[in-house]
Amino acid sequence: MDNNEITIGDSVYPYTKDGFTVYCSPLCPFDQRVLCAFKVAGVPHSTVRINIQNPPWWYGLLNPPLTTGVLRTPDGTVLNESMAIVEYVADSFPSANLMPSDAIGRAQLRMFVELFNSRFNPIIYTILTASTVERQKSQTQLLLSGAQSASIELEKQWQRPSSGGGPFWQGNRFGFAEIAVAPFLNLLVVLKHYRGMEIPRTEEYAAFNHWRSAVSKDPSFAEVRPADDDVIAAFGKLVI
Repeated sequence: MDNNEITIGDSVYPYTKDGFTVYCSPLCPFDQRVLCAFKVAGVPHSTVRINIQNPPWWYGLLNPPLTTGVLRTPDGTVLNESMAIVEYVADSFPSANLMPSDAIGRAQLRMFVELFNSRFNPIIYTILTASTVERQKSQTQLLLSGAQSASIELEKQWQRPSSGGGPFWQGNRFGFAEIAVAPFLNLLVVLKHYRGMEIPRTEEYAAFNHWRSAVSKDPSFAEVRPADDDVIAAFGKLVI
């Protein structure tokens, strides 16, 4: 889709007229959530790449916090939080079935995603930035605990009639859970490279590893997933 311009006072920024525009840094996992949501839902959109270290002069007018993973909707609304954008896509395009249709199913899904948001995703960064071996080890144990809890929740979900037995949270459908978490699962290659840390191939992590394998092979995520070498190089800046 072609980019057009909209005026903000005496200034302008690029966007797609009557369409969706995503402003993103493709190596950022939060931005990958947004891009993946549009891919999985099959919604046409345009992208504007942003170098967050040196953003264009107009970017602060569009998004004063200067974060990426930002969406401009066709009516001009600007959303700048990745999980809110993914949920907006799910609600706006219900035929994509990104989320369960029933209230209990949606609540269980949100609890699963929150497990990662609190006990997995941020700990990856903590392990990379830890300045002592002791700190790395203690945080690694927290990450493994989160992965084990996720494995338990996946086993429970796959026993529910609505799940169809996996391999994704919603059976054979790559949906909201995978969109929210896949970019952070992808960061495990960074931990392996810099810290020699991997999720064990043991029974307590079996469901987690099965799910992770299915996520990594999904074609929708493959379209937005950066090359491992690029991710490793980008996150090397965090390593102490």
